[in-house]
Amino acid sequence: MQRLSTLDTSFLRVETPSAHMHVGWLATLELAPGVSELDPGKLAERIAARLQLAPRFRQRVAPAPLGEPIWVDDPGFRLDQHVLVEAAPVRGRDDLERLAGRFLSRQLDRDKPLWQIAVVPRVGSGGAAVLGKVHHAMVDGIAAVELATLLFDLAPDAALPEPDDWEPEPLDAPLRLAVDAVADGALDQFRAARRLATLGMRPRSTLRIAETMRRAALSLAEDVVRPAAPSFVNSEIGPSRALVTEQVPLARFERIKHARAVKLNDVVLAVVTGALRRFAALSEAEPLPLRAMVPVSVRAPADAPAEGNRITFAFIDLPLDQPDAGERLSLIHARTQELKSSGRIAGSDAIMRSMVQMPGFLKERAARLAASPRMYNLAVSNVPGPRMPIYAGGAKVETIHPVIPISDGHAIAIGVLTYREALHFAAYVDPEALPDAGELGTLFANAVGELAHTVGRQRRMGATRPARRPAPGRATARH
Repeated sequence: MQRLSTLDTSFLRVETPSAHMHVGWLATLELAPGVSELDPGKLAERIAARLQLAPRFRQRVAPAPLGEPIWVDDPGFRLDQHVLVEAAPVRGRDDLERLAGRFLSRQLDRDKPLWQIAVVPRVGSGGAAVLGKVHHAMVDGIAAVELATLLFDLAPDAALPEPDDWEPEPLDAPLRLAVDAVADGALDQFRAARRLATLGMRPRSTLRIAETMRRAALSLAEDVVRPAAPSFVNSEIGPSRALVTEQVPLARFERIKHARAVKLNDVVLAVVTGALRRFAALSEAEPLPLRAMVPVSVRAPADAPAEGNRITFAFIDLPLDQPDAGERLSLIHARTQELKSSGRIAGSDAIMRSMVQMPGFLKERAARLAASPRMYNLAVSNVPGPRMPIYAGGAKVETIHPVIPISDGHAIAIGVLTYREALHFAAYVDPEALPDAGELGTLFANAVGELAHTVGRQRRMGATRPARRPAPGRATARH
């Protein structure tokens, strides 16, 4: 038995019939020569053999008498309820994206393990696809990628582990669960007290961490007091979803990155900003700055992928109002550098960890506030994926587009994943709230071209400037 963390549970708390909190992916496959379609049975067999490596995939959420819910083995687990086959003909990309939208629009059943895979045996000529969704309470973005690669292979004919003789563990009696909850709470308090006692023996560390926590608290308070501006990307949403994808060579981003001496994530955020600026014009909205919520991994190398979420959140203003693509990149680089040097990421993580001591009704309110349009306009997540080819059922994976969930009041989330030698963009949207969202794939590609052209022109003219730094006293208020 393992208890969900406060952050894990928050994704259950903010889920509604119109806002489904699953992360996921759409992977397109290249079939081997002479193979007409992907064999779903072969893929299911490989998934079944690997379930022992990801035990969470056979567990469901169960309420506990006290404290957060727990993970328990599902005695009625059946693989065929989680690996589905989409038999409808899929002629190409447009058909596949529509199928992905239908699959992702369906909420995961809380009475079963919170994941599902859809196999599309044939896409056009010589192709296939695999879609997946996993509840955010189970994994963060990086862990979702690791779990996806766990289900895939590193070679077309990879050997399978020996099957296990899995039997579900019986659920403990309610009294035992209540006792465990009290013990967990006492243990958390003991650990907190021990950390404070240890820090008390190291005054310099104590002062440094206290200052970090103070700045993080002030930053979070500022974000709450100064709400995100109203935007065309924030509105009431329904359960329908659409996935709009685009693929751009990594080399184009690397050239911009090196030319301007910035980080790859800065270039990604600048491209997203450029695409959203054009999308605002297409939607007949004024291109005003948007506050992006950017998940930041605090996962240590020793953390197992299935150990829940190990993320905190940063807020970065995207300068949609700036017409020059190079200037947008400079502004974003300055803001991300200030965010990293401020210590607010580590402080925010410490604050989120301390929420375990809050009463349940306050956790509920905090989770809903954190997921509201008051805090941010949209989520933008950039996740590193595998750089080597991976395979599914003997077919090579050509592309992987990530799915980032949207909470109530948010009509779009943007995910970016690096796989092999390309960046894979995916806009996850409510198609009724944003009817022109189908153009976003082209807008991502155009934004890359605009930024590359601007940076190249400035470099030829010798006009490249170092990234500007925020004015003193304004950086915290801007983020």
